[in-house]
Amino acid sequence: MGLFRNVYLRWKALRLPWRSDVYAGSDLEGNLYFERIVRGACRSRRHVVYRKNLAVSDYSDKVIPVQWQAWMRHTRAQAPTVAELIQDIRRQERIAANVRQLEASEARAAGSIAGSAQAAPPNPAAPNPAAPQPQHQKSAPGEGFQPACWEPAALGSGRGRHTPA
Repeated sequence: MGLFRNVYLRWKALRLPWRSDVYAGSDLEGNLYFERIVRGACRSRRHVVYRKNLAVSDYSDKVIPVQWQAWMRHTRAQAPTVAELIQDIRRQERIAANVRQLEASEARAAGSIAGSAQAAPPNPAAPNPAAPQPQHQKSAPGEGFQPACWEPAALGSGRGRHTPA
């Protein structure tokens, strides 16, 4: 960042009484984030000045980092730091590397399973997929239950109930 830009942003970050927009920070893409303190309002207005001039259809939440989205929506009180943004990018890179490793190990496992299935002789105890399947058999005790007509049971000893005489 140039010296003039650095001095300018530090000047914009000062909360002076006549200033409406106060510089809050920037992301790694160069977007600038500002906070407008409105007198009499319960919370401030926050907005972003994009580094690139985008078409109206290209503006979305995906253009700015999640940490800045949370700050803009007042989910977090303090603006994120550059170190925090770099740490999140490293975390995303680690996750992507782990996903690639997992996909490679799954592909190797699937290849070894497919290779062993072709080399192994057929198992006579294994079910034959070409054989006709048997009709559905009950697998659970309540599967064949059919409700019957309900009738009240005969009154017992009559404790606590009025029984006609």
